[in-house]
Amino acid sequence: MRKFLKIIVISTFLVGCNDFLDEEPVQFRTPVDFFQNENEIDQGLAAVYNSNRALYNGGGFQLRFGESRSDNTNIEIVNNSALANREIDEFSMNSTNANISEYWNRLYQGIARANFILASVDNAVFNDENTKDARKGETLFLRTLFYFHLTRIFGDVPFIIRPGETPDQILSDEFLERDTQEEIYTAIFDHIQEAIDLLPNTTDDPGRATRGAALMLKAKMHMAQSPPQYEAARPLLEEITRLGYSLLPNYEDVFFTRNHNEGIFEIQYSPSLLQGADFFSAYVPSVSEQEILGEGINPNPNGNQYQPTQDLIDLYSDDDQRRAHNIRIYIDDTGVAYPWAGKFAKPFVTQDNLNQQDINWQMYRYADALLMLAECYEKVGGGDPLTILATIRQRAGLSPQLSPQELANLEQTIADERRRELVFEGHRYFDLLRTGKLVEVMTAHGAQQVADGLTLTGNAYQNIRTIIGIPDNQVIEFGMQQTPGWE
Repeated sequence: MRKFLKIIVISTFLVGCNDFLDEEPVQFRTPVDFFQNENEIDQGLAAVYNSNRALYNGGGFQLRFGESRSDNTNIEIVNNSALANREIDEFSMNSTNANISEYWNRLYQGIARANFILASVDNAVFNDENTKDARKGETLFLRTLFYFHLTRIFGDVPFIIRPGETPDQILSDEFLERDTQEEIYTAIFDHIQEAIDLLPNTTDDPGRATRGAALMLKAKMHMAQSPPQYEAARPLLEEITRLGYSLLPNYEDVFFTRNHNEGIFEIQYSPSLLQGADFFSAYVPSVSEQEILGEGINPNPNGNQYQPTQDLIDLYSDDDQRRAHNIRIYIDDTGVAYPWAGKFAKPFVTQDNLNQQDINWQMYRYADALLMLAECYEKVGGGDPLTILATIRQRAGLSPQLSPQELANLEQTIADERRRELVFEGHRYFDLLRTGKLVEVMTAHGAQQVADGLTLTGNAYQNIRTIIGIPDNQVIEFGMQQTPGWE
């Protein structure tokens, strides 16, 4: 871990940094040495964006914590390999689980990279102040996002907002003590507001954070509080509706086209830069071999990591056009049916012997903002949630009119609509968490999974906890206090 702590401090501005890292650096450089002008700030900021993208690559860590741990999915049973992923899925992991330490490390690497930029950007030379403001706002947005991920998952965590200036300093108590979740939220609410004030409404450079993305993050932070702060989130979401975003007419185009009007914040991938996406292979049955993905492309040998549950499938009506896009069925030679997620099933581009997808990740999109706003209106008034639901439903080919049963329980109706619309995008676990329904829903889901023989770990769904313990190595090597119940 000492090596890791050095790495997160000195590897801030190179996206592919492993080649230059030394176990014992010859010279420890300060932030001013790294970033002195606009070009160097842009290089450093690219590395911060890369830290965010690394959370989603191949249907990775953010989906593992935000989607796998929900009633939307289970993991296809192939064998006992990838047990760490299954432990996350079945709520049976302990603090030694590799996913926990890797997620923690990637987020703190992103934070360290952002801290170097924020320590330098005010004194860096730029051609104009608007660009400097934008770059500072983007960095604040990303660092706030990383801390939001950390505190939602782990609760109290070390809150570091400046780079270590010496190797000894980054091993000091300041960098290793856990700050309370309340303290972290107080600080990052200030930081995201600063980002909102600095960021432009639009950008000519796709993939950069804008004011809309920062408003969305702040609204999600308010709605993640206990109880949710709907009155604070509502005006932020209403402002987003005035920034020029719109729903695409065709649901499939949201995921198969790039940088469009529905995208509030898209994580960028590009096969032409040899940085294409690979979401597809994590979502298909292992038994499909190359029939779904294409010649020469094999699915995950450990099985479909995000297999749709029957409960999810049953939530769609037959005339819901999203069902045909989101839920696919593969039938093997023996007639066994395997459901799989088709949301990201855009064919691979074969280039330079690499199989990659020309597709972005929709981290924040307008449909999500509208459904959050509908939830706010249902809870605290100020607008009509039914109008919003009608807009979402009409794109899916459904009647805008709700049934008497749906009208009678509008809170659940909105939650179900979010589930149908946003499935496989990493929101469901956090929706259940923030609404206080996680334990109830996942206990019922777990009982069904066990009854259907779809679990492998011995204590599946027996201890559903809303806060995850910090990585075990943080306790062993640095004496951090472990989360109660995770000792």
